[in-house]
Amino acid sequence: MVNIVDTFRLEAGYLGEQEWIVGLDAVGQMMAVPGSERASLPASAQVQLAHHEVASGRTPRRLAASELFFFSVELVEHPADEEGVNDPVYLYGSLMGPWPGDALARFPGQLTVNRGAVLAGLVHGASDAFVYTQDPESKTAPRSHHALLPGDRPDVLAQGRGLVLAYPAVPMDMQVRNAANDRLVADILHDVLEQLQQDAREHGGPELLRLMELPVPSRIQALVELQAQGYEVNGDEAILRSPRGGLVGKLAGWLNAEKVKVPPEAAAPEFIELARRALGVIPGWPNEAERALRALIRPGNGTPVRGGGIPSVPAHTERPAPYIPPRPPPPPARPSDWMNDFLDAHGHTKGGKSKLTRSRSSIPALPPKAPAASKAPEWLSDFAPSASAPSPVVTPPAAPALAPAPPAAARPRREPTAAEPESAKKPDWMSDFES
Repeated sequence: MVNIVDTFRLEAGYLGEQEWIVGLDAVGQMMAVPGSERASLPASAQVQLAHHEVASGRTPRRLAASELFFFSVELVEHPADEEGVNDPVYLYGSLMGPWPGDALARFPGQLTVNRGAVLAGLVHGASDAFVYTQDPESKTAPRSHHALLPGDRPDVLAQGRGLVLAYPAVPMDMQVRNAANDRLVADILHDVLEQLQQDAREHGGPELLRLMELPVPSRIQALVELQAQGYEVNGDEAILRSPRGGLVGKLAGWLNAEKVKVPPEAAAPEFIELARRALGVIPGWPNEAERALRALIRPGNGTPVRGGGIPSVPAHTERPAPYIPPRPPPPPARPSDWMNDFLDAHGHTKGGKSKLTRSRSSIPALPPKAPAASKAPEWLSDFAPSASAPSPVVTPPAAPALAPAPPAAARPRREPTAAEPESAKKPDWMSDFES
């Protein structure tokens, strides 16, 4: 584990309460270890943990769940031409779970939630974001944000199953000192709020959304986009240049305002506050799934976790290296063709183009391990590899891995029989991970 991204206490029924540490390994793969094994972590990871505990000033949050999944989000699709306010959002990445369990596996695929779930997950998780040491390049302390999202129906969530902890994943070349995802979270929140505002203006939505002054995560990028549309920027205003003659010039003048205000720049905390205000006016929010999720979370008690300062390690101290499972040499990074299959399936006939919030374009794939005897939950079928996707990546050899699913074209679909136990049936929401 190279970088820590989250800590929490899991209340898993008969297993009792146990602290878990979530982090990334040297190739960016997500992993989790129990808090009792923190002494075996590298010194750099222990320093990150100690600093977060002192900076946050309270114990980790408690999560009551018997089935938890970790989701590394690499791309977010915001569909266009929808006729509502709280429309779907498609999250793409790798799912790891179920946790706790003895049959862990990683599956690439898509998770479908609504805009309110994305906003609420990031807003409610902001107070427990993992805090890193501030460096000269950042105005505030960098953070790693997470979002608790629904993976199943509300009645299943209320039982503590089908919960998904999502972590927007930053590219490996940006993980220099830590795995902070502040800027990526700002991008995601901006795009969701922008779609909400556009729909509210087109369909007579809430006034707060229609009149909200929305900043941008990067003012420089906003200026570049305005110049590409034919605007000339002068201070805080952008004026449309004299359009060319002909039909093309007239269309440009009709579609673009002659004078627009250049939006201000804001960071993740400002976008989180805007998202909090937007959640208060979204029709029908919070919904049943959101209420079921929030009932399973308890905040830390405000008492510092441990006394003492950040540990220091002598420069030349001999320390036994922690056990690292053997890993085959990673193959070249694969293109995200499996994402394109989902993107094409979401095409609309109205001519609108979905907006994408990108994180990292590809991730190395590891060969599958031997099949395990246990069965996966039903909803995990959404993360089953499609015909164009590589075999799933499995987790450490300490736990047996799930057998890789055959290509969708080669495996027949079947419904669970009445003789099968209820636990053998896959949840419906995992159908999004089948082709």
